[in-house]
Amino acid sequence: MAIDGVKIIDSDDGYDIYNSIVERYKDGENADKIIADILSDENNFCTDDFYREIYWTAFAYSLWKIGHLPDDIRDRALKIIKKGADRFWLEIDSKALSQRQKVLDKLAVQLQSENPKPIKVPKSRVKRKPYFKKGDVLAVKFKNEYGLIFVSKVDQTPRKIEYHLACTNLLQKEKPNMDDFLNSQIACSKHGIKYWIDTDCWFNHKDLEMLLDNIEKIGQVELEDSLLGVLSPAHTLDDIYDEITKDIEISPHTLNDAYCIIKRLNVEEY
Repeated sequence: MAIDGVKIIDSDDGYDIYNSIVERYKDGENADKIIADILSDENNFCTDDFYREIYWTAFAYSLWKIGHLPDDIRDRALKIIKKGADRFWLEIDSKALSQRQKVLDKLAVQLQSENPKPIKVPKSRVKRKPYFKKGDVLAVKFKNEYGLIFVSKVDQTPRKIEYHLACTNLLQKEKPNMDDFLNSQIACSKHGIKYWIDTDCWFNHKDLEMLLDNIEKIGQVELEDSLLGVLSPAHTLDDIYDEITKDIEISPHTLNDAYCIIKRLNVEEY
């Protein structure tokens, strides 16, 4: 786990806990359900006293931020703070222990009073319909040629829609069809029973809307279970083109036939 500094939210675990609590709360989820889910992961986070300190302080602070800090979680965090910062902070930096203690002392004061400005749940917006769904195969029109991509995942919450687009290595003058897709290749590798897709980029709803004139759905497939590799935020057609034209030969990625990640072809749409 990466430790960036001594702040309460300054580590991979801290960010994971904070983002999970705050983002889910903003999406309108019940605070008690969020708390129960984080508690169910306690053993995964608390592998020793150092990580236990990070877990409980990040947990309590995140709940304080949204204005839903139960007494038992507050008391558990205060008990850990009272013990003092874990000695392992000295392994990170000679000054980290004393700096961390100051952060903990400040947190103890915060936790014993209500947050005067808790994070609020945003007002509900008009529900938007995604432009595409998982498994849609898309032809992309560039200036002088076409590319071929497919939707590997769609993340939708009340506040956002994000599209994960996996890029095949196909570029050609004519608009591709599903036969071209089945004969194309993609940088991916198998990890256990899942495929790891290495050429995945994502667009938010607004940015993808700007490209719709250049994107056309040509078919739909049911995909095998997959993991997403490169999660690079994308904004333009150039970002897609760069993914397609990556020099596979000098990368550690492995080219495989696209059909290896297809569970079933939607015959009606094909």
